[in-house]
Amino acid sequence: MFDYGSDLYFDSILPCVGVSTARQILDIMAQEAVKNGFVAESLLPDHWRRESAARSGVGDGVAVAHLQIQGPLKAVKILATLKHDVDFGACDGAPVDLVCLVISPESDGPLHLRRLARISRFLKNDKLHRRLLEADDSDSIRSLLIDPEGWLLAAA
Repeated sequence: MFDYGSDLYFDSILPCVGVSTARQILDIMAQEAVKNGFVAESLLPDHWRRESAARSGVGDGVAVAHLQIQGPLKAVKILATLKHDVDFGACDGAPVDLVCLVISPESDGPLHLRRLARISRFLKNDKLHRRLLEADDSDSIRSLLIDPEGWLLAAA
């Protein structure tokens, strides 16, 4: 059985962020990654190059920005809920109110893609998505992610 919980553990949670553009929230999340040990000078150019090549909106109000970079020993995941919808160029054209940034070591290879798929699947669950947006602090959000298998069953 997969350990879905490890993919839904977020190193940082940013609730109710008030921004108006995708670039603003991604800059805030990149600065949060710096607090987790990443170097801003090397992270930001890669981050923007990746976002320009392929927009992060995955549909249903969710964006999952991601990078694989050389150096880190483990993946870092940051989750943000937004006060206002933001355009992320999602395939369904819908604006985004839930954003995740995943930074994985280059050595993770297919594990990085599996991580992204799991995160996208959970965050696109309507009931979970709605409850995450209703939560007003990081502890409340974290508590919703404690039993991911329960949300997976609800999504089936």
